[in-house]
Amino acid sequence: MDKKQLNSKIDKLKELIKECKKDFYIQEYRDKASDTDALGILISQYFEWNGSEILKTAYSAFEDSNFHTFNEKMINLWKSENA
Repeated sequence: MDKKQLNSKIDKLKELIKECKKDFYIQEYRDKASDTDALGILISQYFEWNGSEILKTAYSAFEDSNFHTFNEKMINLWKSENA
């Protein structure tokens, strides 16, 4: 995927996050809610609150950002908590 295609997808995601803020939050809080908050709720609901799927999503994002050591620790913690 080239940079133009990637930017187009990111723009669509930004619009989706903006729409979700309207649906997820009451008016008084909407302006205070971060994009991260809204995206987190969207991901959580997309995977129907399945922690393993949410973890895999976070893992992929951290891996793409070169947080390899952190990912290893996160997976080990997940395994110890879900053994």
